[in-house]
Amino acid sequence: MRITLNGRVVASEDQWLYDWFGIEAFSPAVVRQALADNPEGEALEVELNSPGGSVFAGFELYSLLREAKCKTVAIVQSLAGSAASTVMAACDLVQMSPVAQVMIHLPSSRAAGNQNDMKHEAKVLEQITQSILNGYEAKCRGKADRARLDKLIRAESWLTAQEAVELGLADEILGWEDAPEGAAEFVNAIGGNIRTLVNSVGPGASSAELLARYEQLVRDGAAPADGHPVLDPGQAPEHSDPSGGTPETIADDWTRRARLAIEKCRSDILPPRWGGENTKN
Repeated sequence: MRITLNGRVVASEDQWLYDWFGIEAFSPAVVRQALADNPEGEALEVELNSPGGSVFAGFELYSLLREAKCKTVAIVQSLAGSAASTVMAACDLVQMSPVAQVMIHLPSSRAAGNQNDMKHEAKVLEQITQSILNGYEAKCRGKADRARLDKLIRAESWLTAQEAVELGLADEILGWEDAPEGAAEFVNAIGGNIRTLVNSVGPGASSAELLARYEQLVRDGAAPADGHPVLDPGQAPEHSDPSGGTPETIADDWTRRARLAIEKCRSDILPPRWGGENTKN
């Protein structure tokens, strides 16, 4: 069975938001369903083309694929970047197109506060870095030691298919026996304006930024997504919902908004060239 994981790595509960804007994204829920549907005895093949996204959604995807009862195969056709490289590293077999690349780098976040808050945030980011390195080291199986991987991740490294195989992050280069010499040397660099902006919000926007744009568009007359009502500004959860929402849906809306506000400060992981002026790792 083969599935396609294209676009941004997002939390399962945020998938609807990206779908509403028409932005390519995938979440752990997609892989959970694929593992449940995969015929017994068949490998699950994952076409992976992603610049990254939420680090914790990436960790969840890693764990799902790592613990899968079936054989898992990652097929990198263009880019496994940032959080997506962690997803890739979970698979039993990683195959790369001759022109594909893997990008690894440090995580980053948005934070505010005093010096103690900044020190705490730095410690959290270092702990996340070590978790990412755990996944890479397990995949490399000794072909590259932790010290080398640590150096590469701190340098923001873009790896060709040959380099990924040499490190152990990938296992095979697809069709390499038929490729002309030096084919992988001509992979184009990624620029900040490759993808079209969606309703004034680019694909690199965080879930919180998309949510704010969604709420404004709905208040301006756009049809809301099923199950995702929009509250009037300043309306408290205990107030009635003018759109007819139940207390449960109102509470869910406020819970979602609070969680996304936290995510805006911490959890998005993207290559710097993809996310605009406030990009993350």
